[in-house]
Amino acid sequence: MAVALSPSPATTVPGRETGRRAEALLRRVDLRIGRRLDGLLQGERRGRRPGPGGEQSLTRAYEPGDDVRWIDWPLSARTGEPMVRVPELEPVLTAWVLVDMSPSMAYGTAVRTKLDLAREVVAALGLVLRRRGDRLGVAATTTGALDLVRSPRGDRRGLVAAIAALDAVQVPETPGRTDLAKAIGTLGRVARHRGMVVVISDFPPSAGLERALGGLGRRHEVVAVEVRDRRESEIPRLGPVPLRDVETGRTVVVDTSDPRFQERFRSAVGAADEARAGMMARTGARLVTVRPDQDWLLPLAHALGGVRRVRVAAGVGR
Repeated sequence: MAVALSPSPATTVPGRETGRRAEALLRRVDLRIGRRLDGLLQGERRGRRPGPGGEQSLTRAYEPGDDVRWIDWPLSARTGEPMVRVPELEPVLTAWVLVDMSPSMAYGTAVRTKLDLAREVVAALGLVLRRRGDRLGVAATTTGALDLVRSPRGDRRGLVAAIAALDAVQVPETPGRTDLAKAIGTLGRVARHRGMVVVISDFPPSAGLERALGGLGRRHEVVAVEVRDRRESEIPRLGPVPLRDVETGRTVVVDTSDPRFQERFRSAVGAADEARAGMMARTGARLVTVRPDQDWLLPLAHALGGVRRVRVAAGVGR
C-alpha cells in the first residue's frame, strides 16, 4: 500500500550551518567508533566479494564464467568433471532508523539532552552500517506523522545530509505526546524491503505500541533504543521542587526528601522498566538502553551484531 508523505511544518530546509554541524557530529562519532569498536566489528561478517581464502559452502559443477580459483581440484579428479566450491555472500542490509522527537526527548540534565544523544546514535548507526556495506534510511516524528523521511543510502554524503535534515526538524514547543505507534505503523509501510528497523525513543507507555512493534517485527529485525536521562531513574533529595510533565504540561510540587516519595518513585520506575522489557520480549525487539552520561557504543554494537542475516551462495540463480 502506498503511503503519501506530505511536507510538515515541523521540518525546515537544512542550511549550510546545519550541514557543518552534521559533518562535525559525524567526525566526532567516527573517531569514537574507530577507537572503541574496530576490534569488535572486524571479522563479524563475511565480505561481499569472494576471494580465494573465503569460507566455502556450496559445491556444484563448473559453469563458464566461474572464477577458476573456486575449482576444487581433488573433487574434480574424483568425479571426472570440473567442480567448484562457491563462497557464501551476504546481501546488502537495508536499515531504517525512526527518531522520536517529541518534547520529552528535548529533556536533559547531563551535558546533552536525550535528543542530542539520539542524533549521535543515528550517526553511529550510519557509520557502522556503511563500514559493513549496508544502507540506512532516516525518519523522524514529532506528533505521530512522519515529519522526515530520507531514503536509505550507504555513502557518507547521504549520511551527512540525513543528519542535517534530522537537525532541521523542529521539536514542538507546546506540550503534547507523540503517537509513536502510528509513526511505527507508517514506517512499516514505507520500509517495504525486509531488513532492520531501529526505533530511538524514551518509549512512554502508549496504547497500541506493542501491537505496532509486533507488526514491524514480523517483517524486520527490530532494535529498540531507549534513551533515558539519569533523573528519570533517580531523583536526589532536594526538598520540595516543582516537576513538570513536558508532554502534558502538568506541574506538581513534590517533596523529594520524603522517604515515601522516594519509595513510590523507585517502585514506579521499576514497574515501568519491567513492563517495557516484557513488551519488547513479546514483540521480539532487541532493547538497548542508553544514557547521555554513560557509555552507549558497546551495547549498541552488540545489538547490531546480533541481527540475523540470510546468506546466499555466489553464482546461484545466475
